[in-house]
Amino acid sequence: MSTLFGEQLWRGRGEQEQTQRLNADFSNGMSSGPSFETDVVQIPLTPNGPAAVVIPLSPRSQRLGYARSAGAAIIFALLLATMAALLVATILRCRREGAAWGCLVPKKATSEPWGGSTLWPPKKLLSSLAFGSCSAYDVRQQPIWEQGIIPSQPDAWVWLGDMFYADEPPFECSPANINASACQCTPTWYRAPPFMCPAGDQDNARDKMVAQVQQPGYQAFLRYACPGFDTHADLAALTVPPGDDLEACPRPVLGVYDDHDYGINNFNRRLPSKHSMKQIFLDALGVPASSPRRLAQQGIQWAYKLNPGSRQEVDLVLLDERYERAPLPCEARGDWCQNIVLKDPKHVEYAWCQDYLLTGGATGSDGSCCKADGAIYNGWCKQEGSARDPLWDVACNASSPNFGQQPVYVTNGSLHASDTSYAAQTEEQSSFCELLGAPQRRWLDGVLSSSRAPVKLIASGSVLFGSSGLGTNSKENNWQGWCSGDDWDCYRPAQLNLLHTLQRHAAHTGGCYIVLTGDYHFSDIKAAMPGSGTNYSTTYGTEGWVTPIYQVMASGMSNSTARPDAPCDGYRRETSGLRIEGECGFVKVPAFGMLVFDWDKRQLSMQIRGGEGATGGKVLQQLTISLDTCQPI
Repeated sequence: MSTLFGEQLWRGRGEQEQTQRLNADFSNGMSSGPSFETDVVQIPLTPNGPAAVVIPLSPRSQRLGYARSAGAAIIFALLLATMAALLVATILRCRREGAAWGCLVPKKATSEPWGGSTLWPPKKLLSSLAFGSCSAYDVRQQPIWEQGIIPSQPDAWVWLGDMFYADEPPFECSPANINASACQCTPTWYRAPPFMCPAGDQDNARDKMVAQVQQPGYQAFLRYACPGFDTHADLAALTVPPGDDLEACPRPVLGVYDDHDYGINNFNRRLPSKHSMKQIFLDALGVPASSPRRLAQQGIQWAYKLNPGSRQEVDLVLLDERYERAPLPCEARGDWCQNIVLKDPKHVEYAWCQDYLLTGGATGSDGSCCKADGAIYNGWCKQEGSARDPLWDVACNASSPNFGQQPVYVTNGSLHASDTSYAAQTEEQSSFCELLGAPQRRWLDGVLSSSRAPVKLIASGSVLFGSSGLGTNSKENNWQGWCSGDDWDCYRPAQLNLLHTLQRHAAHTGGCYIVLTGDYHFSDIKAAMPGSGTNYSTTYGTEGWVTPIYQVMASGMSNSTARPDAPCDGYRRETSGLRIEGECGFVKVPAFGMLVFDWDKRQLSMQIRGGEGATGGKVLQQLTISLDTCQPI
């Protein structure tokens, strides 16, 4: 039997009779109501079933539908009008307060999936770690390995830069051989006779690296660190043990480069061959070809976790401060170039100053020096009303995680989003002159946020706390009082951002922070303490700190780079009060650094040890702190 409603309803009856009957039934005596004839549509049948028909609505239903549509349209129009009014008001407010292109929304920091390696097996306890920098300008004997470092029996070694001098000849350009071709060149913005004529030469860089790895003293150290590994090498087939593979090197050999083993003295991201130079340095450490540190889009930053999962855990963070480093800010050496160098065309740095202030950079007409710090942090940020701008944290607040997370540019006294159609606005990828670059800063933030180690070691090729970073340029200091020319003090906003980053994570996750560094060709220990009232408190913003930050600088590993007769003047004299041994309390002789952990007493001793001869292995300076309070004992 068919179940079609139409077929059941009308089968065997006339259409008129059926309609009248249904009308009588459904009206129920209510003559004013609509009849069934107007609300129920008759469905004509076809041999295959009901035919498709258009069902008309009653006038009342049509009116209700029109009303609903009109109401929805009115609500939608009101919503659009409200949104438009809010947008216009926001744009007007942001323009009135000086924001970029109406109103930019500051980008928030996000973590970067770079680096990180759990290194030390839980059953093997690290109790000491040695480190150093600045081996030798030329190829020569290095007694420090066999007379100082090996006798001290460190559990690990960390290079802090200038493992080899890639930008200098293999011999000293002394008066006896000053006419050698390697000592003769026309000065350019990155080469200078007689010592740095090979700057940027990859062949010279690899030759100097091979010479360092083959150096007899260093070979003896590699046999100590990586016993059983065949370290024999020649120029044709260099063999280097994988420094961070504990099976090959139970006392790992780790490190970062600085300027000379990066390729050029005091250099930065402008190095054309920086990827190739990076590979040469990583070859010297035996870093596998498959390591992410080899990738072209990032530097050699990495993080190691020693003694993982214990109360003796140590996090070692290696920073790359060259690969994305901005050129030196204009204010650091601008006065020196203008008042001294550019007045003398024969000055050895004349070509460098020309590039720095005049001919370098993206436009080739306004110099390569980094302009962001002067224009934004020391310029726009000081203007009245800037603090109300939505981009204040991005441009001016060095303590904010959002600081420098997007490129901005100042034109006509207002802050704008950098416009990539203008070359001058594409030089900086953040709001200040970078040392690390925004991706590495995000990575560092992620590493520290996840750290619960009682000790955090920050390996920095560039000096964090310089000795002349609190002054200004003047005739009395030869227009070089701002900074040494290559340390973090030259990049003040970047420096403050790093310090605030360390303090922010110290407040949340605890731990003692020790910066390991080199570069200066002498050694010392510094302590930056929380609070106010010191010579450095205003400059470094220590009033809001929660923990000290210590710096151990170990630099000058041979009589080539260390200067036993160095006077206490210029950047060697410490007037800020940071140095634990006073203004002239630095180590002049060849030396290296050492951290010695007493896990039972929960203490850490930071040491400078002599490198050779009568001082070989002896403690020349020391500061011991509690690992529970991070305070000196």
